[in-house]
Amino acid sequence: MSDSTATRTMAKTGFRTMRLVMRPTGLTVLCNRPNLVMGRHRSADIRLPLPDVSRRHCRLAFTPAAGWRVIDMDSLNGISVNGERVTVAELRPGDHLSVGGFSFEIDLPDERLSDPEIDLNHQHVLRSIADSLPPV
Repeated sequence: MSDSTATRTMAKTGFRTMRLVMRPTGLTVLCNRPNLVMGRHRSADIRLPLPDVSRRHCRLAFTPAAGWRVIDMDSLNGISVNGERVTVAELRPGDHLSVGGFSFEIDLPDERLSDPEIDLNHQHVLRSIADSLPPV
């Protein structure tokens, strides 16, 4: 399936992209698929290479009925939303998500204002930082 076909399919199902804005750096990760794993392992969709992040720490999942949710995957150090430790939580614009030593602000941009090219460039930068850190 081509990228444009996938985009049209997701638009028909009500899919909405989400941005994770890393604090304090402002780097942005675009969540452009409805199911993403965050963790320390190289196979994680969003790689966070700090020792306090589990290999498969949490899942970001989108459903048309509930929108975006974060689900703890039995991580050792857990996750928190707006300072409260949770196992599952719906994510809203402006929420603060903490995964280990990483802190993100949730942004659910208006699709019409989203610039995928910019988002993908920021995602690449974040992955480059992750890959440049020494292994844990």
